[in-house]
Amino acid sequence: MQEFKALATARGGVFVSLYLPTSPLHPEANRIAFKDLAKDAIAQLREAAVSECVIESFERQFGVLSGRIQESLDDNKYRLNGADPLAPVEEFWKSQAHGLGVLVRSETKSMQTYRLPIRPAPLAEVADRFHLAPLIRTITSPLEIFVLAVSAGGARLLHVVVNMPPARVPVPHLSDDPAETLGRPSIHVGAPRRRLQNREGEKILEAQYARTVDRAVREALAGRSTPMVLAAAEPMLGIFRAVNTYPHLIAEAIEGSPDHRSDAQLGDAALPILDRLYRNEVKDVLALYDELKPYRATSDVSRTAHAATAAAVDRLVVDLDRVIPGLVSDIDGSVTYSVSDDAETYSVLDEVARRALCTDAQVLCARRAELPAGCALAAILRYPF
Repeated sequence: MQEFKALATARGGVFVSLYLPTSPLHPEANRIAFKDLAKDAIAQLREAAVSECVIESFERQFGVLSGRIQESLDDNKYRLNGADPLAPVEEFWKSQAHGLGVLVRSETKSMQTYRLPIRPAPLAEVADRFHLAPLIRTITSPLEIFVLAVSAGGARLLHVVVNMPPARVPVPHLSDDPAETLGRPSIHVGAPRRRLQNREGEKILEAQYARTVDRAVREALAGRSTPMVLAAAEPMLGIFRAVNTYPHLIAEAIEGSPDHRSDAQLGDAALPILDRLYRNEVKDVLALYDELKPYRATSDVSRTAHAATAAAVDRLVVDLDRVIPGLVSDIDGSVTYSVSDDAETYSVLDEVARRALCTDAQVLCARRAELPAGCALAAILRYPF
């Protein structure tokens, strides 16, 4: 968030924001798509009558990232950059995720790149500030979840991140073997033994094992607020829920024995749950919006812009795929709308979302169908505004 706020408040000079969908399997196609967007940005700069010196600076930076220094983006003449090896650039294009953001500023002559887990629409934006909607989507969307797989065959904790293979989380004091974790030869009771009587005895041992796993996981995840989903079959599913103390265990579960599922299969099962969790959060905020309107909730873009500028927005649900070109006053948040999106304007929705985030509002990205009919956003205010 600190890095985002620095980008959101940057002003002075010319800002170019490029976003494109990428594929980790097609590095050359990614590079070609970037070159096409760079050409579009250069055309916008010339249309806005930006000085040729500034344009040449952007051309050079785009050329370096594409792996070639170009004499001009208007022709097909390229010369290889002999002073700088191409290997790092080649590796860069081979290491892409599902989206790429490239932010360049004329004043600092610096370029920042962001690998994105989402697939943004291709966009070349020239303005007096960065276009940050795809980054807002990334930092406000849930991208990770823990999966705790528990059974009589063992326990494992996975960290699942969107578009990444799941990784096992080391959990001290937790062995792969339940019996070893409990310090017993087995958690199964084959015959009556003191207080442990067959199935009743097994239930006692399973509950002990669940409490042991819970303590170990709680210590391993101390201070985290990431949601966790349980992968287990009955009766362990119910037993563990009864003893769980991790506050972010969600109600939905991956049912069935996890013993026959690989880490990758558990990760694949968890991601749709993560999306449903987020969609339910959007629904909850919109339900609260319905209760609080019109005095403490609004779907009016201009009113929300005023409120965001005054730090009066508490929660904001916004369709960042929609672009409403215009300008938002830095003084009072008044909006001047534009009929076209050019270098003199930017997306009003993007600006409202960034101001809300910078004043510690909760911002959620919604699909158009989820928002009230015809609305681009829905805001809950901290006080009547």
